[in-house]
Amino acid sequence: MAIEENSRMIYTLANGRTIDTAADLTFEERNFIQKMLIYSHLKMNIDEFRNRWRAPGNPVWKGPSTTENPTAAVKILLDLEIKLTT
Repeated sequence: MAIEENSRMIYTLANGRTIDTAADLTFEERNFIQKMLIYSHLKMNIDEFRNRWRAPGNPVWKGPSTTENPTAAVKILLDLEIKLTT
């Protein structure tokens, strides 16, 4: 769930932790996350969703180790993946 507080977007993960996208993400990561939020709201197929972000050329993907030690942006994307599969 995304909540806007004083023009800051706070994303709440399924485990209850929050991520302040203004403080924890770069500009490029925020833009990319916004696109992926739209795709998740459109109920994109999970394979298509993964193919959009688990690929070189976006500001989040840094190779296969990206999911092993996830950044704040990756935590949001992994959370969105879970929501798409439930």
